[in-house]
Amino acid sequence: MNKNDFKELVKERCLILDGAMGTELQKRGSLDGVGAPEELNLKYPERIAEIQKDYLEAGSDIIFANTFGANRHKLADYNLTDKLFEINQAGINNSKKLAKKYNAFVAGDIGPIGSYLEPLGATTFDSAYEIFAEQVKAINTAGPDLMFIETMAEIREVKAALLAVKDNFNGPVVVQMTFNTDGSTVTGTDILSFLSVAEAMGADAVGLNCSVGPKDLLKLAHTLTKYSKLPISFKPNAGMPKLINRQTVFPGTCNDFLKASLEAYKLGVNLFGGCCGTTPEFIKALASKLKGKEPKKRNPKDSFLVSSRVKALDLYKKPSLFIIGERINPTNRKKFQEELSNDNFTTIRKEAQEQVKSGADILDINMGVPGLDEVNLMKKAVSEIQEVVSVPLCLDSSNISALEAGLKECAGKPIINSINGDDENLKRILPLAKRYGAALVGLCTDKRGIPETAKQRLSIANKIRAYAKKYGFSQNEIIFDFLTLSVSATTKQSLETLNAIKKANKLWPKNKTVLGVSNISFGMPNRQVINSTFLKLAKASGLNMGILNPNENWRINDSSAKNLLLAKDSGTERYIKKHGSFKKAIEAVQTLDMPSDKKLYTAILEGNREEITGILQEVIDKGFSPLHIANLIILKALNDVGEKFNNKEYFLPQVIRCAEAAQLAFSKVKPMLIKDTSFVTNKIVLATVKGDVHDIGKNIVSVVFESHGWEVVDLGKNVEAKAIVETAKKLNSHLIGLSALMTTTMLEMENVIKLKNTLQLNSKVIIGGAPVTKKFAQDIGADAYAKDAVEAVEVAKNLL
Repeated sequence: MNKNDFKELVKERCLILDGAMGTELQKRGSLDGVGAPEELNLKYPERIAEIQKDYLEAGSDIIFANTFGANRHKLADYNLTDKLFEINQAGINNSKKLAKKYNAFVAGDIGPIGSYLEPLGATTFDSAYEIFAEQVKAINTAGPDLMFIETMAEIREVKAALLAVKDNFNGPVVVQMTFNTDGSTVTGTDILSFLSVAEAMGADAVGLNCSVGPKDLLKLAHTLTKYSKLPISFKPNAGMPKLINRQTVFPGTCNDFLKASLEAYKLGVNLFGGCCGTTPEFIKALASKLKGKEPKKRNPKDSFLVSSRVKALDLYKKPSLFIIGERINPTNRKKFQEELSNDNFTTIRKEAQEQVKSGADILDINMGVPGLDEVNLMKKAVSEIQEVVSVPLCLDSSNISALEAGLKECAGKPIINSINGDDENLKRILPLAKRYGAALVGLCTDKRGIPETAKQRLSIANKIRAYAKKYGFSQNEIIFDFLTLSVSATTKQSLETLNAIKKANKLWPKNKTVLGVSNISFGMPNRQVINSTFLKLAKASGLNMGILNPNENWRINDSSAKNLLLAKDSGTERYIKKHGSFKKAIEAVQTLDMPSDKKLYTAILEGNREEITGILQEVIDKGFSPLHIANLIILKALNDVGEKFNNKEYFLPQVIRCAEAAQLAFSKVKPMLIKDTSFVTNKIVLATVKGDVHDIGKNIVSVVFESHGWEVVDLGKNVEAKAIVETAKKLNSHLIGLSALMTTTMLEMENVIKLKNTLQLNSKVIIGGAPVTKKFAQDIGADAYAKDAVEAVEVAKNLL
């Protein structure tokens, strides 16, 4: 099936997908004799075929091959990496033989790697891409009809997977993420941020699967159908699983599932199927109502989305002006450049936070410093910035390698600043922007320089539009910069810029406009008076976005500056006469030095790791006791981090960064604390229980506990009960922390507790993981339950 065939097919009729595979295998006892479920493709393919046949008989138009976890990282847990090619190829071939009898399609199924990408985990973007690419190549050799990327919770992993599929497979690709009931993933990505990335990077359809039941997923489908022009898939669970009488039970009924699916159909959803807990009966009910039906027409709203990991911004909404903060630029800032040369990103983080507080909607990042590695600086700057603020980013560079490094690091849809009318420039940057799904700033200049007239600048804009169309960009993904020349050089140029903006708004109403505002005042006195007045004129002409310093005073509207900008002050004489001897319109604000203890608290709260050592020494020199530093500064800051996390002001990247800053502080003060008899170091043994190879959540718990001064012994994943209990006994551990991510491994937690009780250990046991509940903790005799790492530390403190 090619992309056009798929596009036409989903226009003509609704397609029925299959239901759950994993839970059906468990229910039927079909996992005996194998480690990974994907090993069945080689050893017992008839077990997979039995389930797939039931779905095809029920009415599935598309069946998913059993390849969901057949990537190198996951197969390594079962010593099956050498079988990767065979497993994936067999999964497709076996499915195709069966599907042919029913005139059905076969989808290659790509699931998560099983490890978060940096900074949430240890996997790099390039490594993730290679892992996905290896699997896609193996799948592609058997010729699937289409690909599904599904059950994704981390947006950069979506990017890596989508790139790998598009590079190694020519057919249609559907991308699905998994969301909580509040409309965000566990890493904080909202639905529109996901949509902005998937659409810009060339997904052929987008969708929702897993995590929540049909009713909750339906609420999220409303947003997707309202904004997306792509076909949409809908694959809910049969509710959230519960453990009842030692059995995993999905509480959702077939009727609940069908009711939500029919409502999703009314919204314009095109593809319907089921995820965990759904059965052939669910699919049969679905097919009886929707198979072959013409999809409902959708009329999604026009939007121009850019995004960060956790926040999407629609540039078609109409505030007075979108502000792009310009301060993350080391040009002519010696101290800033020195910091960067020492791999210190403190100023970058502070500038990012201050600009956002002052109203910046987007942040421009320029890392061009002579003599320094711009590629590495851009990568690190993007990583640091998106951990402390949640606004979209604008990557400002002419260095292709630096742009690509930044694009890989971006956890959303950024803007590239910029392309121009030069053919070579367009051919270099447009493919890169399309590959990574970035919007564009188009400078209306070329090799000949900035044109004198509005007409000439509009001609270059038109050329950029034509080039962008050839590379697959929609016209609304370009923001035009008609450029500002200093009014000191020629008083008529500001009028040409304003006229170009006015005409562009009439010619191309879907394109947005931007200006680097402060260029207008170069070489003039009292620059902010000109800048602010010019911005007001530009807004009146239809300017949508301004690259500026949001900390400046933009309320100034000066008559002499206005006359100057409208070419009514020849030679700038009247303006200079009025402002030449004046003090600056805005005086620098004198701030008192922050007390050292407040500095340390702030450094932890903001995750400024580079500052910790120096500030901590200041605090010690001021005479603060180690106990005061630990309890009233470090732990107080971490408690406030926890509050921000609970209030959804912070997400996992911020929590981890702050925890790492606190870890560093504790490591410096710990030797002094040990001498203080009133300080007690608590110990915790952490493990993911036997049979479970998921350790993402546990790893985060480890970092957060260490940041609170705990001594952490992390035993890893798939750990026997005996090893956990013996380690706790040997170390005289105060606490045992157990994690499980599957209902099938939850019961192993009870074995650990029983063994602990048999050996009469005094250690308390705290448990957690996606399927684990407070009631389950009570049922198996655990001392406590925590829903996440932040809560775990608080619960542990109360336990002891």
